[in-house]
Amino acid sequence: MPQIAKWLLFICSFSTLIAVSPAVGREFPSDSEHRGIVKYDPYEVFPENRLGNAVYQNGQLLISEPNKAITHILPLPNEGRFLYVSQDETGKLEVGLKMLDTDLKPRITEVAPGIFYAVFVTEGIVYKKIYRVIQNNSVVDLLPSSKTADGVTPGKVGVLFFHVASMNRPTTEGGQTEFALRLHLVLFEEERLRHLDYPVTNTLPNLKLSWIDETSASFTLADGREEVLSIAQFQ
Repeated sequence: MPQIAKWLLFICSFSTLIAVSPAVGREFPSDSEHRGIVKYDPYEVFPENRLGNAVYQNGQLLISEPNKAITHILPLPNEGRFLYVSQDETGKLEVGLKMLDTDLKPRITEVAPGIFYAVFVTEGIVYKKIYRVIQNNSVVDLLPSSKTADGVTPGKVGVLFFHVASMNRPTTEGGQTEFALRLHLVLFEEERLRHLDYPVTNTLPNLKLSWIDETSASFTLADGREEVLSIAQFQ
């Protein structure tokens, strides 16, 4: 097998890709403002906005996609792993996860246009994350301080989810463990993340979320109790 084919086979073996909702095609500039190398410490993309460009670390090729330009990199915990956005000449976007060959296969799902739920494991730690593709085809971690995003529930106006903020073990015999869950809302018309200003306490690290209509939603606790929320409560 030719050497270049071996490289492509190796590169494609350990990345997970998902297509993004079609985007408007854009030109790949070649003017004086074009940067040859774009740094996303500790990674570098070279050359910027060029079909077939590649991601490097310390001069070592990590990944490249023929007929696509890698436009943005978001480093993940522990070196050698990152999330990336690529675009072909028609404007179609894809979001991928590059992991090490020793890692478990990651999972990434587009739960709503431009909003992604990813589950991956590095160094034995499970990460559950929510990402969003924003202007200039860059990608942001909507809740960078947490690795426990869950309950992702898309609706007509946005996406609801929660994360486990803390766990309190019982202090008396026969008591129950309690979990403090924080609820969040991503509205399609806004780039910022909204938050419910109080924690929800549950006896399980889980919460059933449901949309009622475009202005309200509900959650159900482990004991069956239900509470209705208004979008206006998320700040």
